[in-house]
Amino acid sequence: MKLDLEREFAENTSLHGIARIFQSAGVILKLIWSVIFLTAFGLFIWQFSERITAYLKFDYNTLVEVEHRSKLTFPAVTICNFNRFYSSRIAEEYQTQLDKVFGFADTLNYYYAYSSYSENQPESWEDFNSDFDFELFGEQSGFRLNDSLLRCDWKGKKDSCSADNFTAIFIPDYGVCYQFNTDDKDENRLRQTLPGAGNGLSILLDIKQEDYTETFKQGHHEAGLKFVVHDWHDLALVATLGLAIPPGFHTYAAVRKKKYEELPKPWGNCKSVKDGYNKKVCLSDCRLDHIVRSCNCRPLGYTGNTKICTPDQQANCVAKALQEYRSSGISDECDCPTPCTEIVFTSSLSMTSFPSDQLAEEYLKEYGTLQTVVEDNSSFSFRDDLNLRKNLVYLDVYFDELSETRFKQVEAMSWSALLSDLGGQMGLFLGMSAITAAEVLEYLGRKTYRLFKGKRSNDNRVMELNQST
Repeated sequence: MKLDLEREFAENTSLHGIARIFQSAGVILKLIWSVIFLTAFGLFIWQFSERITAYLKFDYNTLVEVEHRSKLTFPAVTICNFNRFYSSRIAEEYQTQLDKVFGFADTLNYYYAYSSYSENQPESWEDFNSDFDFELFGEQSGFRLNDSLLRCDWKGKKDSCSADNFTAIFIPDYGVCYQFNTDDKDENRLRQTLPGAGNGLSILLDIKQEDYTETFKQGHHEAGLKFVVHDWHDLALVATLGLAIPPGFHTYAAVRKKKYEELPKPWGNCKSVKDGYNKKVCLSDCRLDHIVRSCNCRPLGYTGNTKICTPDQQANCVAKALQEYRSSGISDECDCPTPCTEIVFTSSLSMTSFPSDQLAEEYLKEYGTLQTVVEDNSSFSFRDDLNLRKNLVYLDVYFDELSETRFKQVEAMSWSALLSDLGGQMGLFLGMSAITAAEVLEYLGRKTYRLFKGKRSNDNRVMELNQST
């Protein structure tokens, strides 16, 4: 006698509810087990859909880990003076046209610092030297570290660094600025081995307020320095992210390193990129490419083989190209993904008056008589205590802890967790396992085969009857 396929499956499967229904004696027991099985199956379907829905939300959790280290790679530090150009260094032919020079600088700032375009730009540069080389002008009349740096200490060792350890860059809103520890190779970067003040970078500078040229209508109204601590591959966004430090104070900048590790799609929106990639730099390069294509020149502050834009090109073509770049959606075409890993340095400041009244005279003796002659024949000298406090800026940048705080995104429900969860629900409500699933598949396969085989047998019989008649 041929064994019924359904009964064979029910009596031998590890899906206990089905077996109980078929093996129970009497209608009442069969009915009770049917109700129990259907209720458990309904609960399983409900939980199954809940788990699948939760997984498809692609939620994530953020883990915070603090890793302590014996040493940390020191960040890049960019330092700028609020005064862009020094009066004693400006050529006589430009002394009467400083307003236009500042206007040109503001136009450059619109490009570099993402600020709003200034409506106070000159309508014409006809009476301004068309061959005006702003890069050369900035270098000749701008902030010079070798003329301002009185003292530079690294890791507490007096005069262990100098202006030679800084790299000059041009930032339109601040003129010539200087960067410390920006070597492209990680092995060449400086490392801090002890936490706390005095174990990082310490610099003492003379800002030379008597040589300031900033005006009330155009320029900065502050005196002092502005600095930003940043990743080695990052842009130095001094205008938007920089911290200001006044003269007459010793400023302590306690730095902490943070590392963000994000998830790619579908959990997040980041992509894995090559080492050294930076989104801000990528967007800046994309914007620069559009300006070069439109104006056949490059704004000041960016390297390349293309010639630097003239004042007229800057005021007209570059401004128009920027407006087009922002309004036409060209920026959306830039392939600048968000990196999945990003390093950020945060700084907290504290200040104290410097120097103290007791030591002011000592500093006057130390630096008031110092006659270090430079190219423009200026020197470090202070007439009195008031002049000393108006010009001295003391900055300490250091890690207050040799640790890295890592913010890591992890999947709220991974694929393996989903499988485990679904397996637990199957076992709880139905007593199923992976073996049970295989048994069900075997049953369905055999059932399909028998149906197909039975259909072919019926078709053959019909054909035989047709032929006999």
